Amino acid sequence: MKKLALISDVHGNYKALEAFLEYIEVHPVDGIICLGDYVTDSPYPERTMELLYQMRKEHECYMIHGNREDYLLDNVGNKAGWKPSSANGTLYYTLQHMRPEDFAFFKTLPTERELRIQGCPVLYLCHGTPGRVRGNVHEEEGLKEKVLKELPYPYLLGGHSHHQEIDSMYGKTYINPGSLGFAVDNVGRHAQFAILTGVSEKWEPAFLSIPYDVDGYLRAFSESGVDEFGMVLNRAIKKSLVTGVNYFYHCILAMEKEAKEAGVGAIDQMPESAWEKLAERFEL
Repeated sequence: MKKLALISDVHGNYKALEAFLEYIEVHPVDGIICLGDYVTDSPYPERTMELLYQMRKEHECYMIHGNREDYLLDNVGNKAGWKPSSANGTLYYTLQHMRPEDFAFFKTLPTERELRIQGCPVLYLCHGTPGRVRGNVHEEEGLKEKVLKELPYPYLLGGHSHHQEIDSMYGKTYINPGSLGFAVDNVGRHAQFAILTGVSEKWEPAFLSIPYDVDGYLRAFSESGVDEFGMVLNRAIKKSLVTGVNYFYHCILAMEKEAKEAGVGAIDQMPESAWEKLAERFEL
């Protein structure tokens, strides 16, 4: 019998990652599967990176990268012109705090992979869906069914949606551990992950939610200076952390709609005054 921890979507929440690492010290596992989105949207991303490097030294880790790592790798040198703003300020802040060795590390991680653990069924790892790092089975109707029907593996592990989920069809099983650093559970103040127990015939998931130092993490937003970079979306992130409601996503969708109505190509072309009106609407 094998026992693996499964995490995804840390989003730079080093306090949640610390709590997870403390948990597995008390409840040991044979390895850790990590499905990407390790940084961005947070203060002190270097603290998250140090914890990831420590985790790799102390545990057997099976890692892939997510869309957030793609954003950073695609914009080394800030070719996209990120700047302090509600649209991309936290990405800009993260980019400034990344070191060459961090980018080199991200480049070593695949976007998806199979994982074979001796004596257990094979697993397939992706961040969103196979072939689509941003594929979201929670938001796109019919996507999960299509993916599982075509999947040549018995188990698919995915993240990105920030929703804990297990579903089986076509003789295959999809497992999403939720988000370690940005849980969308309508509760808030918890870190989500899963423990997979494997035997020759199957993997049995147990979904977990553990508390972490949310108040200390929230203080770090102002102490680090990231709030001056991320503006309205940072306020959405912080409200999401304490409520479990994805105000960040709601704000993005609302601003994309306003940008379309205004006839501009992207939300980063919208003025900060429009973002402030959005903040009033969502009581941020």
